Amino acid sequence: MWKQELKRAFGIVDKCFARHPMDQARAKEARKLAKQAGATWSDIEAEITSILKGSTDSHVQEQLKAARAFFKL
Repeated sequence: MWKQELKRAFGIVDKCFARHPMDQARAKEARKLAKQAGATWSDIEAEITSILKGSTDSHVQEQLKAARAFFKL
């Protein structure tokens, strides 16, 4: 369930993590669900990498950095 919310926390066009207020709300829900599910940073990182498949390495790294700060892991 947290994986679906995490995917929805990325912009449709720019694939940026939680930049829009709606994406931020989804990211908060994903964080809550991931915590309840006992997801680790490795789990979240793997899912983000999957979500951003086809993006440049630098974009993926930027979004992982933003997500790590958001998830505080």
